[in-house]
Amino acid sequence: MVSDKAGKADDLDQPDLAVFRPGKEGLEQALGTLEAQVMEAVWDADGPAAVEDVRAALEANGKESAYTTVMTTMSRLFDKGLLKRELHGRAYHYSPALTRTELGSSVTRRVLDALLGSFAEPAMAYFVEALGDEDPDRLETLAEMIKQRRSDAEAQGDQ
Repeated sequence: MVSDKAGKADDLDQPDLAVFRPGKEGLEQALGTLEAQVMEAVWDADGPAAVEDVRAALEANGKESAYTTVMTTMSRLFDKGLLKRELHGRAYHYSPALTRTELGSSVTRRVLDALLGSFAEPAMAYFVEALGDEDPDRLETLAEMIKQRRSDAEAQGDQ
């Protein structure tokens, strides 16, 4: 069994996700449709999954894809830092490099960093407005988070 890792160790914390599609749902906002389906299949697998395992899982969910298409997609997800792989004989077995939650946090962080870097004031204003419209109690939660952050920053400044 040979382990194959892509890029730097940082790549696991920050996968290579260059696109965000606000009009899509869930993982498809950051990945293509097939990539999202493959990630779900790998997360749902009982352990490391071979290409054929994932292809069969997709087929069981009504998505028929050629073996080579799934293989290429899994290789692309590996290159993006979303999958790890180990060579077992002549076939790679893949496992997730990130949990669903970790990937969601990474996507959120990258989208917000980009918005705040280019459009800080409008992004913050909209965020507060949207929170207030959706659930006014969340504004109180946000205020508490800001208060805690300021307190933490002051405590570090005193050191």
